[in-house]
Amino acid sequence: MRVLVLGGGMVGEGIAFALKNENEVTIADYSTEKLQRLKKKLGIDTIKVDAFKEPLAPVMKGFDVVSGALPGRLGMKVIREACKAKVDLVDNSFMEEDFYNLEKEVSNAGITVVPDAGIAPGLSNAIVGRVAAEYEFLENVDIKVGGLPEKNIPPIGYKIVFSPIDTLDEFTRKVQIIKDGKIVDTEPGEGLEYFFVNGLGSLEAFYTNGLRSLLRNIKVKNMVEKTVRYRGHIDKMNFLKEIGMMGETRIEVGGAEVTPKEVLASVFLKNLSFPDVRDILYMEIRIIPAGRKDEVVYTVFDKEDPNTGYTAMTRTTGFTNAAFTRLMLKGMIKEKGLAPPEIIAKDVKNFNEVLDFLGKMGIAVSTSKNAR
Repeated sequence: MRVLVLGGGMVGEGIAFALKNENEVTIADYSTEKLQRLKKKLGIDTIKVDAFKEPLAPVMKGFDVVSGALPGRLGMKVIREACKAKVDLVDNSFMEEDFYNLEKEVSNAGITVVPDAGIAPGLSNAIVGRVAAEYEFLENVDIKVGGLPEKNIPPIGYKIVFSPIDTLDEFTRKVQIIKDGKIVDTEPGEGLEYFFVNGLGSLEAFYTNGLRSLLRNIKVKNMVEKTVRYRGHIDKMNFLKEIGMMGETRIEVGGAEVTPKEVLASVFLKNLSFPDVRDILYMEIRIIPAGRKDEVVYTVFDKEDPNTGYTAMTRTTGFTNAAFTRLMLKGMIKEKGLAPPEIIAKDVKNFNEVLDFLGKMGIAVSTSKNAR
C-alpha cells in the first residue's frame, strides 16, 4: 500500500519509520536538505512541496492513505485538500479550528478523516472512547499528559519536543471542560494542581484545550484535560504571556513585521532544544464509570529510544498516527466522514490493534483498576 506522510519533522519521520517495512512510504516536505537526509536514512521516496504556499491535492492523489504531521495552522487546509484528492487521511495537526466545520465537505468527498490522531489528543481519545463504549455514562474523566525533559532543567523545566508554535498555542487557546454535565469555558493555565510521580518528581498540571471532539462524543458528568510540566513552569509561561510575548498582532522590528509569538517560538527552538537531554512522555488517564466504586487508570511512561535516537514525543505521537493509519490501510475503520479516535476505538478490535502495534514498537500502555 502507498502512504504519503505530510511533514518530515520529528513526528513525520516517526510515522514513516513505523510504516516503511509494510508499505511504500513517501514523505513530502519543503526542505530539500531534510528530504535528502530522510531518503538516505529510511530508504523511502520523497516529494518537495511547500504546504503553506502550494496546493496539496495534486501531491496526495494516487496514494492509498495520507498521514498528516504538519503544524496546527495547516490542519484545516490538509483536510480540505484531502477532500479534493478524495483520499483518506489520518492527521495529528493540533489545529485551533473546529474540524467538525468540515464535516459536510468530508462526507461529500466520500472519504474517511481521522483527526487528532497523536498521543493526546489521539491515544487519549481512544482510551476514553473504549471505556465509554462499555458503560452507559461516565462519572469522571481526568486526562493528564506532557512531554518533558528527563530532568527539571533551567530556565523553564522544558525542552522543545514538537512544533514550538503549537507548544505556545496551548497557553493562548480558550479551553473548554465538562462540569456537572455542561460544557464550561475556562482559561489555559487554570485548574492548577500539584502531584508526584516516581522517577519524575514534583509535577504540576493545568487546563489546556485537549478535549476537543471528546466534548461532543462522550457522555460524562465531569471531564478535563491538563498539560503536565515540572513544578513552577506555568508561572514562567504566564509571565511571558503577561508581557505580551505570546501576542499574535504583527509589530515592526528592524524593518520586518513579526508577531511576538513567532519570535518567542524561534527563541524557544534555538535555545530550548537541548539535544543532549533526553525527553520523556507521561500520560495518566483516570476514568470513573457512573455507579462504580473503582476507577479505570491508563498510564504511558515512554522515554527516548537510545537505539534509534527517536524522542519519546516522536515515538508516542508518530507511532500512534501510524497505528491509526494501519487500521485505515487494513480496512478496519468502517466509518466514513470525520471519525475521531474515540469513535474508532468503540470497536474493541480496533482499540486492541492500536495497543498491540504500539507494544511492538516498544510503547507500553498499562492499565489497572483502583478502589476509590
